Amino acid sequence: MGVKFQVSCFLFALFGFVQSGVVPEEKCNLDDKKCLASAFQKMVPVFMAGIPEADIAVLDPMEMDDVSFDLAGLQFSLKEGRLKGLKGSVIDSVDWDRKKNVLSVDFHMDASVKGHYTAGGRLLILPISGDGEMKLKLKHIQIKLYIHYDMVKDSEGKDHIKPKKYHFDFEVKEGAHYHLSNLFNGNKELSETLLKFINENWNQVTSEFGRPVMDVAAKIIYKNVVKYFEKMPIQDITVA
Repeated sequence: MGVKFQVSCFLFALFGFVQSGVVPEEKCNLDDKKCLASAFQKMVPVFMAGIPEADIAVLDPMEMDDVSFDLAGLQFSLKEGRLKGLKGSVIDSVDWDRKKNVLSVDFHMDASVKGHYTAGGRLLILPISGDGEMKLKLKHIQIKLYIHYDMVKDSEGKDHIKPKKYHFDFEVKEGAHYHLSNLFNGNKELSETLLKFINENWNQVTSEFGRPVMDVAAKIIYKNVVKYFEKMPIQDITVA
């Protein structure tokens, strides 16, 4: 049979999706990918509301840390960012490699981001200058998330999972729509030209400039995953 895990606590916690309250329970052999995907899916809308007793933050909507980057001629910052959509994630596959201590989760979702932006320089081939509100809608973001972990013992000799690093790949599959207010100090003609260009070339724009925003969201999720495992010994969340 192999080792079985109490998915209601363990699996979705690694991915970052748990919520206080009644949680659906399902047990899976870690080699049973179909069962794992089903179990993770049941937990997706749950973790996003947060776990106050474990100091796990609300993740949907997510209050984002400030973003600032200078990339390929574009100087851009986003403050007071707010991300929505994580609770609607659809799990495509889950693979747990116990030999390498790596959990990989493939999922997709629609999302939106709002916040106050500043921008200068060039966006692909066009100049850009702006200071205002950004609204971004993303359709079908495909994400592959990898979490690497160690097994460690606490002061009482109990085993804990200790996530040590993560990485991810992403691609926006079906479309992105950008709205940026106050471009070029409100110049309507220049603003409409730039927005048309951005939205017609959404694929290239998101590919070249989307990762810094995705990095901020991934770091917040990972931070909450680490908090959870600091409090939960593996003996308390696994069954033979």
